[in-house]
Amino acid sequence: MPKQINRGAMNVSRRALMGGAAASGVGLLFDAVRPAVVSAQGVAPIRIGMLNSYSKVFAFLGDSVFKGMSLYFDQNNWQIAGRKIELIKEDDEISPQTGLDKARKLVDSDKVDFIFGLVASNVALAIVPFAQQSKTITFINAGVTSLNQVRSPYIFRTAFSAQQLSTPMGGWLYNNGIKSLVATASDYAAGHDVINEFKKGYIKAGGKIIQEIYPPLGTNDYSPYLTQIKTLAPPATYSFYAGADAVRFINQYAAFGLKDTVPMTGWGSLVSADVMDGVGRNAIGCITSSMYTDTLDTPENKAFVQAYSGKFNALPSQYSSFGYTGARVLHDAIGKLNGDTSDKLKVSQAIAETKFQDPRGPFAFDPVTHNPIQNVYVLKTVAAGDKVVNQVVYTAANIRDPA
Repeated sequence: MPKQINRGAMNVSRRALMGGAAASGVGLLFDAVRPAVVSAQGVAPIRIGMLNSYSKVFAFLGDSVFKGMSLYFDQNNWQIAGRKIELIKEDDEISPQTGLDKARKLVDSDKVDFIFGLVASNVALAIVPFAQQSKTITFINAGVTSLNQVRSPYIFRTAFSAQQLSTPMGGWLYNNGIKSLVATASDYAAGHDVINEFKKGYIKAGGKIIQEIYPPLGTNDYSPYLTQIKTLAPPATYSFYAGADAVRFINQYAAFGLKDTVPMTGWGSLVSADVMDGVGRNAIGCITSSMYTDTLDTPENKAFVQAYSGKFNALPSQYSSFGYTGARVLHDAIGKLNGDTSDKLKVSQAIAETKFQDPRGPFAFDPVTHNPIQNVYVLKTVAAGDKVVNQVVYTAANIRDPA
């Protein structure tokens, strides 16, 4: 039996991650560096390099993606067209150089068939040239807009782009009475990208950005920045924070007395399910845009929420949906090819043609950009009994990036 994953703070027992699949011996997780193996039936397994941020401020995000993918493969006996699936987990530590080193290790030493994960935009940008050069089909869950310009058979995005979620939100906020605001985000590639894309829709609609504020990624004390917001006294804020940063920002925002005086709006990760336990009622009233929320009233989502919460005792977040959707894409595309992954261009074409009803709604790939075509939801965080949930207040259907 292969060695179990052990990644420090992200070490999770096989039982917790694999459930019934582990008990039956079909869900295999690898940590050791070793070449591709051939199963007892003489068929090589499908090897997926789960390269993501499993530590630091984005630990919640990487873990959620991993759990979403694990759940889907659990439901399909950890096989595609008779071939077993193996996941090899590596932490990029939100470092472009570390991520690139780990990608090379996965491709050159572990001989993976696919790379999946990559929620950190700075890491994704560093890895794309290597993925193209090595002809490794890579699924990205980072939202940085510049990836829209990549035209490669080897690069796909199963999440969203900053442009796709932010630009429609700008127009919606202006049309719903927020005529000016302060924009604030973590100071790294994705933070600046989200604000820039939001501004396109907001300013075009007639909105005014009073000031932009960018605390460092991983900030513990937001008081200097919240003091600026309090002094400016804007009609609202638009914010991009994720993971532990979102928890700290929202809680300190409320502690500064801003929650009831300066309405908070922003990107979906601000109040995603993976941070809701940490913010609780401090998030009530927040308005965000996302491609997923656990309250979507569809058969596909109800089944997903039931299965995910039953396995992990938590509600799925948008990041959980990235992993689940990506696993479905692989399952459908490789199944269409009867398990044959030898011709990467044929695999790429099968992936690009994949479409289905997903927990998030209808899902398909743009044939040019390989970005998803999907619904974008405007959400409001509300109290529902003793819980806090995100309810859909507006749906923009089948949105694609104009790139």
